[in-house]
Amino acid sequence: MNQPDIEEGATARLCAAMHEALRSAPAVSRGDAFPRAWWQHLGAQAMLGVGFDPDGGEPRADWPAVAALAGIIARETAHLGLALGWLMNEMLGRFVIGPHVGNDGHRALLRMMARGRKIVALAISEPQAGAHPKLLRCAARQHDGQWLLEGEKSFVSNGPAADVVVVLAVTGEDAGRKRFDAFIVDADNPGLARRPTGRDAVLLPLGHCGLVLDGCLVPDARRLDTDGKAFDLIAKPLRTLEDTLLGSAMAGAMQAELEALARWQRGTRPTPDTLRRLGAFRLELMAIDTLVAQSSRQLARQGPGEQLADLNAGLRILLQRWQAGCEAFAAQLDDHETRLLDIAGDLRIVLGIARGVGEARHLKAGTGLVSTKENHEIPA
Repeated sequence: MNQPDIEEGATARLCAAMHEALRSAPAVSRGDAFPRAWWQHLGAQAMLGVGFDPDGGEPRADWPAVAALAGIIARETAHLGLALGWLMNEMLGRFVIGPHVGNDGHRALLRMMARGRKIVALAISEPQAGAHPKLLRCAARQHDGQWLLEGEKSFVSNGPAADVVVVLAVTGEDAGRKRFDAFIVDADNPGLARRPTGRDAVLLPLGHCGLVLDGCLVPDARRLDTDGKAFDLIAKPLRTLEDTLLGSAMAGAMQAELEALARWQRGTRPTPDTLRRLGAFRLELMAIDTLVAQSSRQLARQGPGEQLADLNAGLRILLQRWQAGCEAFAAQLDDHETRLLDIAGDLRIVLGIARGVGEARHLKAGTGLVSTKENHEIPA
């Protein structure tokens, strides 16, 4: 048996285990707080921490498997927020904390994440600054052998439920370039306060919040080993990494949306045109699934580079068009099932994230197409 067959077999077993864990999981309501019982159930079923190993060994799931599992969660639960919360746990363990472990305390946190005992959030963006390194102002300075954090963070995914937040802060400057480090801060740490953002009720039960750090003292042992390069090592490639894995979660939510539409039609006598359109949505989603899988495989092979970012930008256009078409079709059928509306609302929120970044890539690709030396005029 060759390596690809072994990897596919391992992924299939993990997917089967996730299906089984979800079938026996406690029910989740959008109106409730983050479902810790559901989360701890996944931990007890060994469905958390599959994408990282606390001791630095090989994880049970590679990036394509992580993406596939996120898609299963979104499809089976019809809660895109749950899939994103699970993805965050795997991304933070594998990409943010795992590669920059500096002591046993960091490894202990990874173990608790894998068991469902700690929920971790990541705080990079700031009010009126987004995640632009030149505009980020939250800073950390050394104070009596510790670090004193001061500043604000915005739109922290899963922030309301987080037990721990990884905070990126400016720690100095070299030749006019800011140095950034990442700090593990307990949510109940004195000097850290959560603030509503006005978008706290999106992607429920995930939830979002802002942070205010005012005289927040953090021991040096809680600083990750990034040597002042946390922005380049973590924040800069994270957008592409997240977009890649989000593609699978969105495709899973779209499948749940399509299945909700199909269930509604089973109680009627659909016209041939309705059946053709439903079938077209299904076949188009199959093609999208293929591209989503290709994106995650490229992530595994090459990492979160520019070529992958361009692929994701193109894939995002296809996802937006599919969603717009599906919503227009549902409106014609006068299908206003709550489940359908909830899924559509979640997808609109996620498809709107970092829209400006995508549009910048569209402009760059169009400019390159027009100005390339290989572009020859077609004679009239």
